[in-house]
Amino acid sequence: MLKGKVILLGVCACTPAYQAADIVMALRNEEADVKVIMTEHAAHFVSPLILQSLSKNPVQVDQFAPPAVWDKSYQSWTMSGDLLLLAPASADMIGKAANGIADDLLSTNVLSFEGPKLIAMNMSPMLYRNAAVQRNVRQLADDGYYFIDNGNPNNPSGIPGVDRIVDAVIRCA
Repeated sequence: MLKGKVILLGVCACTPAYQAADIVMALRNEEADVKVIMTEHAAHFVSPLILQSLSKNPVQVDQFAPPAVWDKSYQSWTMSGDLLLLAPASADMIGKAANGIADDLLSTNVLSFEGPKLIAMNMSPMLYRNAAVQRNVRQLADDGYYFIDNGNPNNPSGIPGVDRIVDAVIRCA
């Protein structure tokens, strides 16, 4: 049960981004307060309005858009969360986090969040086998990020099921 917990959900641009809606609903069913930031490209896969309706919170996409609520320090999202979940996490976002790159709203918030960080990645097996991606995954694991296992040893880079993701959040929150 996640009652009273604030889960920060980062949604990246990849095919299963639409599953973020199911993740939001499942976390809300566990009584979590879910706040979403998505990359601009993720909005091509799933509508921010859908995630806003399901989460009952404003969804942030554009780093330079006027804020829905004024925050002089630009830290309210990261400071309000109990846990950060990147789901789905792209190779791009994994690379940014592993190398300290903060060039959009989500990557900036990922790097500034100080609590537990979970990653439910999704990428093609060919991309996942790339030496640079493997290095980035190892770096993030060394940095304390937790990768949620999808249970498929033949394709470990596919997004885990919603139940696996929620179970991992419950264990870590």
